[in-house]
Amino acid sequence: TDAKMAHALVALSLAYTPALVVRSAASQHVAASHHFAARRCAAPRGQQRSISISTEKLQLGDGQVEQLFAWLNMAFSGEGRYNDLMLGFTCIFADHPPGSPYPLLLADAMARLPGEEERVGEATSLRQRERGSLGAMGAGQWTGQFRTRPHALLDVRGLSSVEEWEKSLPRGCRRTLAKAMDQSFTVFGKPIRGGEPAPHSTLAHFRCVAEHEVRLLADTPTEVLDALSQAVGRYVGCTSQAGEIREYRDADGKVLAFAHEATKGRVMRGQWFYSTDEAAKNYVWFHSVRDLVRRAIEAEGVDMVDLGPSGTDAFSKLKSKYGFASVDDWHTVADYRGPFRYDGGRPAGEPGG
Repeated sequence: TDAKMAHALVALSLAYTPALVVRSAASQHVAASHHFAARRCAAPRGQQRSISISTEKLQLGDGQVEQLFAWLNMAFSGEGRYNDLMLGFTCIFADHPPGSPYPLLLADAMARLPGEEERVGEATSLRQRERGSLGAMGAGQWTGQFRTRPHALLDVRGLSSVEEWEKSLPRGCRRTLAKAMDQSFTVFGKPIRGGEPAPHSTLAHFRCVAEHEVRLLADTPTEVLDALSQAVGRYVGCTSQAGEIREYRDADGKVLAFAHEATKGRVMRGQWFYSTDEAAKNYVWFHSVRDLVRRAIEAEGVDMVDLGPSGTDAFSKLKSKYGFASVDDWHTVADYRGPFRYDGGRPAGEPGG
């Protein structure tokens, strides 16, 4: 239910604190008894001890991703014992003495691990999804509430084809796009519908988010838990929003990456992009940008492609090489007025609420 989901998110938000930072190159100590969920399943106080997580254990593999997703699935299903993300990290990454209750807690979650591509998100209405998208799109700036970071914009009104855009780019960019087009992945467009789980609310897509955030944010093992905390928040955020995803699969059908997009007013927005470590080596992001530009040029009533704010100056510079200008007052250039748009209107059978 929505109430259970809200309760789980409030509890999981406890993980977004500096307490998760590994302060020692050797280990992190988690006082497990300080957490409500831990007290629910912990040994008697006299038998408790601090839990040590060594940096050698702070490695992200398929097993850890599955365990974390299993933990989240239990929390979002209303299982109160799993409402503490820090406790989840303890169960997944720490060494436990014989008789510890934590391996049993994790085993119970793994016994209910959803299938690789089983959708487990909330069946949120389309109207709720659209409202939930506005903050990430930067609505605070176009409504005058606050200013956001500059957005990377490409005006497509003067372009007749994606090939014309490519010809305007430096030679190095054209070579990169050519390499992206030579890859063997397959792309699927999937609408995010109201009243049913999002198409990317699966273990396969969560793996993309987790690997992406750890690769981007965790330069050392001591930063892995903070990166995974960010990944959880981003996964919950993007699966609750409107638009569609462009899903990338390899030759074996495995999900490599997904781009989350939304069209509103006269703007086609590249909202989110997450990829596995494998996809990062195969030019998937560049393919997704080219595909977004192509569809924006071909769409009726779209003037601008918006890749949103950049987390670093280097990323902003990369976008600029592909013709995306960094604009402070982007809301005066990108016209977001008007409803969310979908191919053929709302997705088939979609009510407004």
